[in-house]
Amino acid sequence: MVGGSFEDLRKKLKNQIVSMTYDDFQVENKKLFLGDEFKRDFNNIIEKCILSLMEGEDNFFGLFMIQVKRELSISIKYPISTQATLSHFIMYFNPISLLDYSFEEMKALIKHEIYHIMYGHLSRAKSLQMKYGKTAVNLAMDISVNQYIKNLPPWSAKLDNVRLAYNVELKEEETMEAYAEHIYKALKDIKSKNLDRDMKDNKDLFDFEDIHDTWDFNEQNISEDNIKELTNKTAKNANKSSLSPKGLEELLKGIDVIPEISWKDYLKRIIPSMPYGKRKTITRKDRRQPNRLDLRGTLRNHVAQIIVAIDISGSITDKEIEQVMVEILGIVKNHEAEITVIECDDKIRRVYKINSKKDLKERLDKRGGTAFSPVFEYVNRKSLRNHLVIYFTDGMGEKELSVKPINYKTLWVLTGKGEKLSLEKPYGEIKRLKDVDYSQVDNTYGLKVMRELLHEWAR
Repeated sequence: MVGGSFEDLRKKLKNQIVSMTYDDFQVENKKLFLGDEFKRDFNNIIEKCILSLMEGEDNFFGLFMIQVKRELSISIKYPISTQATLSHFIMYFNPISLLDYSFEEMKALIKHEIYHIMYGHLSRAKSLQMKYGKTAVNLAMDISVNQYIKNLPPWSAKLDNVRLAYNVELKEEETMEAYAEHIYKALKDIKSKNLDRDMKDNKDLFDFEDIHDTWDFNEQNISEDNIKELTNKTAKNANKSSLSPKGLEELLKGIDVIPEISWKDYLKRIIPSMPYGKRKTITRKDRRQPNRLDLRGTLRNHVAQIIVAIDISGSITDKEIEQVMVEILGIVKNHEAEITVIECDDKIRRVYKINSKKDLKERLDKRGGTAFSPVFEYVNRKSLRNHLVIYFTDGMGEKELSVKPINYKTLWVLTGKGEKLSLEKPYGEIKRLKDVDYSQVDNTYGLKVMRELLHEWAR
């Protein structure tokens, strides 16, 4: 019933658009002013989409849209675009293009915009565009969200058609930053080989060079913090169902979880003074051999390098590990950084990098003793001088490190019951998290340590 009434209204409005000349459109401040009846009917179409989204598993998107202000605009190239103000989001709809799509496609496009908002793309894209260019970043933003959405229009950027268009390997559920880097490298490779391959050449695909330019039209001075606060507030009001949309599960779980340490303030104080490494660039000549055009120059790499060391010894409870994960997510969320996780008990058990919440791994089932030295031995061996080490531990380890740390700074974070750090000379600052409930402490960890030692001796 909804589909039939929707389709009749869509055809009616589309016929009105087709019969208009450009002079019929009164454009002022990038807003479209048509007759009251047209605007009323068009808003009716959007409301039908929102009401449908409020049913079932898409309930989050419907409740999100109720809080969004809606405007008509013919200046945007994409059917829907979003701006942020201090108090609310504004979603712009271009009736000229949007009325070409079916009921299911319109709903998919609305969900697409909300995914952008939830992923923080409105603010994250600005710095990335300076590094990788508009096309790579716009494509990266879209494929990072479109893999979770069904019924999108055929021209939408998806993993498969971007892989094919640029001959680039892209995996599922990577970050926007990772996708942007992969696509940027593919674009450079295509250009260097003088290949005329572009998304524009495929009639089924959109021009992605300036598809999200409307995001730069903010009339107010909106900071990244303002956007995050607005996003969290809107998402909280919309998150009424126990079933979270695919791809947003962890984000919605973390809305009410606040790290005890203000990592944003701490890193803002520490990071400006951190030494940075170098990265190769084709835009600058090699300083030592400027006549060698085949050699690339270097630029400062302004991405902070952080090692997060986690004490996973038998004396650390699962509740404390959970507490540590909240703090790590606070670091990932609030600053652009290369973060390496090192899990260590009496030896290093695992080393891996994280770019987002999705990269965090479950705790290893290792319950050895506690030693801090292996982490700093690793740092020294790898010559990681520019790195900030953040070490999460209950504090109960050796009294003296086997090596003197060479890394830039060290922050010791004592979890839960840790009263003090066992090291007589910590070579860094010490902070302490609040106590957690230890009623579930694993009292068998000593037996597990002994089993592990016996296993090692048997080798």
